[in-house]
Amino acid sequence: MLENMDQEFESQVSINDYLRILYQGRWIIIVSFLVVFFTTVYVTFTTPPQYEAATTIIIESAGAMERTMFDINYFGKDNTMMFNQIEILKSRSLAENVIKRLDLSDVRDSLKLFQPDDDGDYLSVRAMVAILQSNMTIEQKRDTDILDLTYTAGSSFEAAYIANIIASEFQIRNSEANRSEVSEVKDFVQDRLDLKKSELEQSENQLRAYQEKEKVASLDAETGELVNRMAEAESMLEQARVELQANLELKRSLTEQLEQRKQILSDDLSEISTPYLQSLQEQLATAVSERTLYITALEAQGQTPNKQYYEAGVQEYDNRIQALREKLQEEAGKISSSSMVKDPFALSQELVNKALTADAEIKATTAKIEALQDVVADYNVKLENLPVKVLELARLERKRKVDEENFIFLTKKLEEMKIQEAGQSKNVRIIDEAIEPISPVKPKKKLNLMLGVLIGLGLGVGLAFLREYFDNTIKSHEDLEKLGFNILASIPQIQMDKYEKKLERKLEKIGPVEGRKIESRLITHLDPKSPVSEAYRTLRTNLQFSKVDHQLKSILVTSSGPKEGKSTTAANLAIALAQIGQKVVLVDADFRRPVVHSIFGIKKDEGVTNYLMDTIKFDQIVKPTFNENLFVICSGVLPPNPSELLASKAMENLIERLIKDFDTVIFDSPPVIAVTDAAILSRKVDGTILVVNSGNTNRDALIRCNTLLESVGTIPLGILLNGVNIEGMYGSYYYYYYHHYYSKPGRKKKKSMSKIISI
Repeated sequence: MLENMDQEFESQVSINDYLRILYQGRWIIIVSFLVVFFTTVYVTFTTPPQYEAATTIIIESAGAMERTMFDINYFGKDNTMMFNQIEILKSRSLAENVIKRLDLSDVRDSLKLFQPDDDGDYLSVRAMVAILQSNMTIEQKRDTDILDLTYTAGSSFEAAYIANIIASEFQIRNSEANRSEVSEVKDFVQDRLDLKKSELEQSENQLRAYQEKEKVASLDAETGELVNRMAEAESMLEQARVELQANLELKRSLTEQLEQRKQILSDDLSEISTPYLQSLQEQLATAVSERTLYITALEAQGQTPNKQYYEAGVQEYDNRIQALREKLQEEAGKISSSSMVKDPFALSQELVNKALTADAEIKATTAKIEALQDVVADYNVKLENLPVKVLELARLERKRKVDEENFIFLTKKLEEMKIQEAGQSKNVRIIDEAIEPISPVKPKKKLNLMLGVLIGLGLGVGLAFLREYFDNTIKSHEDLEKLGFNILASIPQIQMDKYEKKLERKLEKIGPVEGRKIESRLITHLDPKSPVSEAYRTLRTNLQFSKVDHQLKSILVTSSGPKEGKSTTAANLAIALAQIGQKVVLVDADFRRPVVHSIFGIKKDEGVTNYLMDTIKFDQIVKPTFNENLFVICSGVLPPNPSELLASKAMENLIERLIKDFDTVIFDSPPVIAVTDAAILSRKVDGTILVVNSGNTNRDALIRCNTLLESVGTIPLGILLNGVNIEGMYGSYYYYYYHHYYSKPGRKKKKSMSKIISI
């Protein structure tokens, strides 16, 4: 049955329960709100303001140098490039360069980075770098190559100024990095051009000198055509060699850059590959070689090829080469985004992609060179069959044509390189420079204050419900009803400061000696018209009607644990019964910690234990009080075996005599759970009252107490709810009307801190 009660108690929760919890925890909520709110106010108005300034940067996908120079496709990804640029913006080296520029600027002394702290110490460069990196945020706008660089500082000027310096330094660094690639290859082309210019002059001089010497003006038509075709093949061979050297130079430059960034790189980047990628590279090299042989073979036959047929054949090779390049691009992209290059080359994927591209072009160009070498070898065999004089003239003419075509080719490429070098600086552009913000972004005063209010109230409410969740005590009339107990009465808290004044006035009337014998807890005697006294009279009335078949002659007052007010209840109940003319005796049956004698100011030396041990007569233990109908029997000396005395035949005889001589006998006993005294005594009386202290008695302890009494065959008459805080019982109609009825009209209730005593 008790389990059902417990489940019902858990399930029946009304809105009044929530309101009661909030009302009882109102001070927790108020204190929590005030602490959180004023802490928020203090922090908000004492925190230094923070300003944010943002600059907008666009990173254009500039054509790589090798694409312009040698038609090399770039196998990288735009996203990877953007991620790399973001990491460069966040890098330590860039931050150090920014600090150097700030240190040399005219506004250095106004920047907080260079200001001493409270101890007069200046920040180290490492500390400045950490501050610079932590105050900078970079965000890429979705589906664009635009970055928003935001810097936070203590002043609007500093935020805007440093943001612009970071953007400017990044632009300079990016331009220098791009130029470095082009410059190294451009220098190589320039050197080759100077050499080829010298060779061209030399070959022209040699041809002219031979013509003057041998008196030969020119070659015949057939020999001239052979020389032209051979010169064209050798020119193509020379250009291919230049391309190969340029690609080798590019690969070397990229390798050096990777070594500078990561200081870890394999000597052979071709190892960063897959079998499929290597196969594609070989297929590309074969296709380029076959295309070269196809073109030169038609020309070597001396035929004038059909233009449509010729273009169709070349287009077929071009389509095949383009398809292979696209597959290479896809495979290289997979490699660049895989773990093979992401770690340890997380910041260098773009360079790795370029290196892979250059490596593929090196293989293709090498195959082209081998094919052209075979073609040139065939032409050399044909030239050997010419007469000696004609052969030498043909060789000199061929040498001049080759040098001339290579010189024109290198001159063209050098100009393209210069244009490319100039264009590299435009890879990063600043769209909008940072401007000084008008208002700070931190602290956000309105938002902070609003959050302070919400968090303060929320925390207070949460703490109130948390306290209620862990609070397993009985607090209200409704709690007992949910557990299925019969409530005899509810006793409000005794405001001791109020009744101590009444006690002082009574002392003046009844004398100092007799007055000291009266304890201020005897509210029924001190203030008969008070709500507390009326509550005890309600208890008296309910007890009179609790047994309709026979009169209650003997009543046991007990509780589940100590300090719940059972002794005060027993004393005031005895007074209430005596006030209606009943002859009542209050017996202190607590042989362990007796209290009744102190309430009435009587010595306990002559009491129940003395009588049970037959050391004193009955008339000597019955003590009169201030009420002619009320008598008190103290506990007597404390025995070593209280339970045995209460269970003895002598105790039964004493109870029978008390019932015979008095109208009502009230026993004050120890707590039920602590010892077995109350359980033993409950079997010898007509009824038992369980005293529950509001806010102190544990619900499980009360259920356990009821179970122990039921196990010995005792059914309590009901529960007396003691020490009820009427002000805290929000939502209870019973306490509201009860308190309202007994308050004096026309007078405001004075609030005071009550001294609550429960024994």
